[in-house]
Amino acid sequence: MNCFQIIKSVLDEAYVQIPGDEAEKDEVIKAALDNLREEYLQLLQECNINYSDPTTRFAYIYVYVTSHSNLVCNIIEQTPVLGDLFDKQKVKVACIGGGPGSDFLGILKYLMTKKKSPTIQFHLYDREKSWGESWSDVEDKVEDLDFRISTSYMPLDVTKRDDWESHIKYFQSDLFTMIYFMSEVFSLRDSAEEYFAHLFDQAKTGSFFLFIDNNNSHFYNWFDQLAQNHKIDILRSNETKMKVPIEEEKSDLGKYFDKFSHPKLTANVAYRIGRKS
Repeated sequence: MNCFQIIKSVLDEAYVQIPGDEAEKDEVIKAALDNLREEYLQLLQECNINYSDPTTRFAYIYVYVTSHSNLVCNIIEQTPVLGDLFDKQKVKVACIGGGPGSDFLGILKYLMTKKKSPTIQFHLYDREKSWGESWSDVEDKVEDLDFRISTSYMPLDVTKRDDWESHIKYFQSDLFTMIYFMSEVFSLRDSAEEYFAHLFDQAKTGSFFLFIDNNNSHFYNWFDQLAQNHKIDILRSNETKMKVPIEEEKSDLGKYFDKFSHPKLTANVAYRIGRKS
């Protein structure tokens, strides 16, 4: 399975949603790409990214989901205890801040690469409900899928207790993913801390946590401290650089690669794999 091919089909749908003719679309997309890069340099202080804007969602998918989904797949491949989880008949995955789709797209690639076939449920939790449109029919975009998947999207703002405290079913998930999410709420951690403490406390015994984020000690130390305080045993920990694998062809992004140059191909990443004791 090639993530870039699936992302190309998602980009085609997202491109149509952007108003204007082709030249106008391309101009605002290039501006959104520049804006995202600038905003991500400011995550320690604030995050003002508006993902309700279809142009911003297009830019994020093009530049970052291409890379982040492959990170998810590669890290699972390198971690047998996590890969073994997908030998079960049924697996439930809760993607916290997973609206962009990196979490479940990376897991799909892993399952298809390793020819594993659980019945798998993905529950995507994200404040921006518009992300749900991008991934609701992803199974129709994947050829020769020999296992059953379901995806559901639930709006959730981790900074508002009234918004998250009514969600309880996902605590029975086998795996919780946090892919470049904690860095986006870091500047709001005084409001978000209670949510993560609640999540780690309520997750079922034996469930796994997959944290992937920027290689910045502020972000991974926050996760590490939460894990230490809430009985999450860290099974694997690393800070390193990782590249998109060679089987992913940039040309599969079609006209978008010609228009908008390089997606993110190398990541300076910190990741943690934890298990609830």
